[in-house]
Amino acid sequence: MKTVASQSGRVSKSVNVSTDAPGAENLRLRFTVDVRRPIDARPSLRLILNTIEGTSSSQRILLSRADGEALVIQDPQAPLDGVSVSVQAVDSAAPQTAAPVEGTPTPWGAPAPAAKPSEGKPGDVWLEMKTTASLAAGRYSDTLSVATNDPEAPRLVIPFTIRVRPLIDARPAVVRMWMAPTPTDQGRSVVVNFHHSGGRTFRIMSVEVSHPEIFTAEAYGNKASIQQSVRIGLIDGLDAAAVGAGVEGWTRITTDDAERPLIEVPVMVAPTKALSRRPVTGPR
Repeated sequence: MKTVASQSGRVSKSVNVSTDAPGAENLRLRFTVDVRRPIDARPSLRLILNTIEGTSSSQRILLSRADGEALVIQDPQAPLDGVSVSVQAVDSAAPQTAAPVEGTPTPWGAPAPAAKPSEGKPGDVWLEMKTTASLAAGRYSDTLSVATNDPEAPRLVIPFTIRVRPLIDARPAVVRMWMAPTPTDQGRSVVVNFHHSGGRTFRIMSVEVSHPEIFTAEAYGNKASIQQSVRIGLIDGLDAAAVGAGVEGWTRITTDDAERPLIEVPVMVAPTKALSRRPVTGPR
């Protein structure tokens, strides 16, 4: 029986074996192992941060040596630009979790619960990962490796996931259209919904397309709202020869939101539905 580094607690495994012993030709064996990590992490050995583009976010975990000795983590390095990592030894005044500022937009999703300050004891260490407001929208997953003074775990590897949602989120994020047999068939037009993740109202001021001879775009209404819609569609009477093997372009939406004045949605037009599923590549 073999365990992996990510396991902890009680681990059990059952196996069936065949023997040549009369009356005991088939046996079921059960193995149970209590796995102890040299360094314990609370609430778990993972960092999960969820935030909105233009805002910062942080998450921390409490680390302690299983042998009771004081833990020392040496000079943790940030895994990517826009992210910082810090450590703080626990003393009699453990750090408190900062309360959200009134009026601050609630980040998308919920981070993993942080360990309670009262759980820390002298010798433990808080490890905190923090994003800056400059981190671009997207999903970042990797591992953070830090050096420790524990002889059984000189390096501690901590998986992390950071999700940064666009301030104004477009759904679908990529528009795919194709030369459908008739104008009423699906595939000739798409409605893109734009939702303000910060909960603020905004207006669409103008819409521009990269290939006006292939497709057009039009906003629905001009009233301020937390959600706006734009219809993107192929022009009437479009010749299939103009599309060729496929066209990659974009629709640019200008808004009155000072933090997200410009949104670009990739647009792919293909001669058939199957070809429209190809990934969008190259400059848009």
